[in-house]
Amino acid sequence: MGSLRIAFWLWVVLVLLLSPVWAVSASASNQPGLAPDLPTLVQGNGKGGGNNNKGGNSGGNGNGNGGGNSGGSSGKNSDNPGPNPNSNANPNPSSARQPRSYMGQVTVSAGGQVIAGNVRIQSNSPWLSLAIPGMWLEANGVWEGEVFVATEVKLYSPVPWAFYQGPGSLVGASQYPFVSAWLSNNRSDPFMALQAASEQAQVRVVAYFDGSKFRALPASFPVPAGLKPGWYELMGSIGAQGLVWSSVRPFP
Repeated sequence: MGSLRIAFWLWVVLVLLLSPVWAVSASASNQPGLAPDLPTLVQGNGKGGGNNNKGGNSGGNGNGNGGGNSGGSSGKNSDNPGPNPNSNANPNPSSARQPRSYMGQVTVSAGGQVIAGNVRIQSNSPWLSLAIPGMWLEANGVWEGEVFVATEVKLYSPVPWAFYQGPGSLVGASQYPFVSAWLSNNRSDPFMALQAASEQAQVRVVAYFDGSKFRALPASFPVPAGLKPGWYELMGSIGAQGLVWSSVRPFP
């Protein structure tokens, strides 16, 4: 009898000692996890098919339509779906070689590399070498990896422009012996872009002729006779009679 009583009290003491441990364990098991398993969003590399949204710059001056006014688009050509410069979707590998259209604003043009929107553009088109930040670029071509390889390039600008390469003094930049300059028709601020250049054997100009004058070029530049409206590349030299053109041809 005595042994039973001792066993009973030992059992009671053991229950009292273990009760706090159970309580702590139960409380901890009710706490939420610190890192729940949730879906992770992954951004792409800025390539892919576009949507049907169009934005744009009003009154852009284009090169592909005889220099007339043409609105740019920050998205794509809806007739030929292409990537939106703001898109983060990868191109469909099965359709990457299909002809595409792309349009975006030029953000980088340096060292032969041109980036429009967030897409690197490659092309043999002479227009690509004239692209500068702020212009809008429209390209037709195909995707090759993360690069858009264009067979056709058009440039659009919010103001009429011309490209000039030669002595800085001819365009009001006498602080530089030779320059590459993108000129606008704003006489108070004529340079859309200006950079020093190496010595040039000839003066080179790419400009749009509107039927009476070359847009954005100084009035002192001679106008060859018999030109029809359109873009031209002119090569010339400076002699005793001033600037004289030796070559005039449609551009490109």
